[in-house]
Amino acid sequence: MFIYERAHPDVLLIHLHGFASNVKSSKVLALRDFASKSGRFSLFAMDMDYQHTTTTRTLEVLDALIRGFCQKFKSLVLSGSSHGAYVILNYLRFYPSQCINKALLFAPSYSTLKLTLEEVGHELAKAWLEGKEELSFTECETGLELTIHREFARDILEKGYEILEGDRVNFPTKPPVDLVIVHGTRDEVVPVEHSRIFVSKVKVKDYKEVDDDHRLSGTFKTLMEELLP
Repeated sequence: MFIYERAHPDVLLIHLHGFASNVKSSKVLALRDFASKSGRFSLFAMDMDYQHTTTTRTLEVLDALIRGFCQKFKSLVLSGSSHGAYVILNYLRFYPSQCINKALLFAPSYSTLKLTLEEVGHELAKAWLEGKEELSFTECETGLELTIHREFARDILEKGYEILEGDRVNFPTKPPVDLVIVHGTRDEVVPVEHSRIFVSKVKVKDYKEVDDDHRLSGTFKTLMEELLP
C-alpha cells in the first residue's frame, strides 16, 4: 500500500515509517493532511515491510523511488521515523544524494540491530544472527507479534549498517545534505543519549529535544508546521 498526495509541483517529501508501523500510522496520516491543506509539498509514503526483507533490499527500493521522483520533482525531502530514519541515514552513507536537499529524522534509530538484541536477548537470537532462522517475538512498545527475516541481522553485520557503535559514529562528519533531528527526552525505545552522541560528532542543521515519547505523539503536529517545507 502507498500514499501519494500531489499537492506541490516541485517539492516532494518521502516519508519512511518506523519498524513496527505502516502507512496507516498517525504520522503518515498527519503528513498527508498537512500536505493537502498547506500545499507546501507533495507526499509519498509506502509500506516498507522492513521485517520481511533486508536493509540492503530496502535501500535498493528506496534508491529506485528517489531516482524516479528526481525526474518529476525539483527537490526531495526525506523524512523518517525511528528505523525509517536508520534507513535514510544509510541511504545517505552509501548512495548519491541526487536531488535530495534535506532529511528530517524523528526519534531516529542509529543501531536497530543492537536495540533488537537488547529487547529479545542474544540467546533467543543466536540462530537468527547466523542467518539460520527467522526471529519471532512480541514488540515491547506496540505488543505486536513480529517475525523478522532470517537474513536481516546478517545483512546488517556484513554491510556495516549500524550507525552508532558505542561512542563511534559511522557517518560523515559533514553530511551530504542538511540533517534535522528531533528526539523526545522520554523516549523509552531509542534513548535520547544516542542522538546526543550523534550530533556531538556530526554537523547537523538543527537538533531539537522535546518533552515527548518515542512516537512524538504530543509534539509532531507542531513540529510539522515548523520543520516541513
